[in-house]
Amino acid sequence: MTSFEVKGLEEFKEKLKTVERKAPDRIINELDRQGNKLRKASRENTPVGKTGKLKKSYKLNQVEKVRGGYSKGMRNADPKHHLVNNGHRKVSPSGKALGWTDGLFYIEKTVSEQEPIIMGELKEWLGEMFQELK
Repeated sequence: MTSFEVKGLEEFKEKLKTVERKAPDRIINELDRQGNKLRKASRENTPVGKTGKLKKSYKLNQVEKVRGGYSKGMRNADPKHHLVNNGHRKVSPSGKALGWTDGLFYIEKTVSEQEPIIMGELKEWLGEMFQELK
């Protein structure tokens, strides 16, 4: 049987619990702030298109408390978003398949760019909050 220990995980959990007990509203405010940064970066990476609605259709979900933490979601309400991001079939009016249009995968690109930045800022913020509320 293999066992391992992640150093710093217990300390991180303890910090999060302390901040959650003393200032839950600050957690929500910080996640909202980070969500806005992600939405702005997503808009910058999204192609313009003919109408510009694809860029303007990003919506942020409310912060939800999930098992052991918090979650903040983002979605694009434009009905063509998934086609441009993931790709789609080209079909003639008669229904004949003409080929495939590759997706641009701009959401995946944005998340991979922003994830280390946002996680670093959240860890730094959590450390500051823990020192302030200790």
